[in-house]
Amino acid sequence: MNDVSLAIDDALKAKLKVKVDTRSSCFLTENYQIYASDLEETVRLAAADQETLIKTIGDIFSKLKQTKNNDPILIGVIPFDTSKPSTLNIYRQYQKIAKTEFTDQQQITYPGLQLSQQKRLVQRAHFDQAIDLALQQFASNHLQKIVLSQAIDFDLAAPQNPFALGQTLAQKNPQAFSFVVPVEGGAHLLGASPELLISKQGQAIRSNPLAGSRPKSHDEEVNRCRVQELYDSAKDRYEHQIVVDSVLSNLQPYCAELKVSNPPEVLRTSTMLHLSTVFDGQLKSIQANALQLALSLHPTPAICGSPTALAKDFILKHEGYDRHYYAGLVGWMDADGNGEWVVTIRCGLLNDQKIRLYAGAGIVIGSEAELEWNETEAKMQTILKTLNANMTT
Repeated sequence: MNDVSLAIDDALKAKLKVKVDTRSSCFLTENYQIYASDLEETVRLAAADQETLIKTIGDIFSKLKQTKNNDPILIGVIPFDTSKPSTLNIYRQYQKIAKTEFTDQQQITYPGLQLSQQKRLVQRAHFDQAIDLALQQFASNHLQKIVLSQAIDFDLAAPQNPFALGQTLAQKNPQAFSFVVPVEGGAHLLGASPELLISKQGQAIRSNPLAGSRPKSHDEEVNRCRVQELYDSAKDRYEHQIVVDSVLSNLQPYCAELKVSNPPEVLRTSTMLHLSTVFDGQLKSIQANALQLALSLHPTPAICGSPTALAKDFILKHEGYDRHYYAGLVGWMDADGNGEWVVTIRCGLLNDQKIRLYAGAGIVIGSEAELEWNETEAKMQTILKTLNANMTT
């Protein structure tokens, strides 16, 4: 791997008081950037046993806070299937840089990924068959929505610096939540997610689920037409409402006050147009921490389906591969329980000279297999374009 410092320009290095190395994590947003260093411990417990997980994290934070000069933070990932081990890295030190301090960062010129070959984990015929099976279950009133995805493994011409890729994603997707997190096996999960699952600061919370999308065009007139299509599409509005209802029902028990934007707006990312709803609320108690709130929402219908248990079971049985961290959670939490967690989409798993990329589509009554496959292909291409990827001959 290249020197990690190559991913950070001189202006940022002058501001950083923490040392970034291969075990570090970063979480980069439009308004702040977090860099964590000096790894204390990695918690590899399954989030399905939430009580044990939260207690274990709390005990580590308590121990670290007793030692002077520690400013601990957790940055990590929860898999889609919460019965599988998480990777939650707890660091002794972190630095949070405000927007006003990183606006002078240079644009990192990254040469891009040179891909030597690819291998699909889900074939088109299998994807079509899974959609046919889902549509049969819709007709039997067992399912309302299912999210199906595909993944592709790419061989790389040379090892890559994950932090350079993370900075590239952040610069090309300034409104997204970009991240680089070391996980098991020497790999790094990286990406630029547009979807905020939960933000908590004191008793104030925010959530911004997305569902229903169209590719973004360079032609603004085309974009206006696609935005109108989203508003007019019964399928997309239905898919979005399922997600909104789920978030509302799961957040309400924690909140003394909860406001929901209505009707949905369209969130524009650098490559996509999404139907978007914003939840703003005040918690009844400050005791509920950011990770607990995130787990109460996971998995949302936006990346799983509805009803949740049936949809998740369908995915695990019929999707055809292990999602691992894709469609899980990635984010951070400090020792006071404040933090921000996003849905792990628009992401890749980088391991030496290989990278696995993912893309999914929401399936509801009226979905057509060809159109849904094309949507996953379009999303895959947008990730590749963001990373300046080219297939070598």
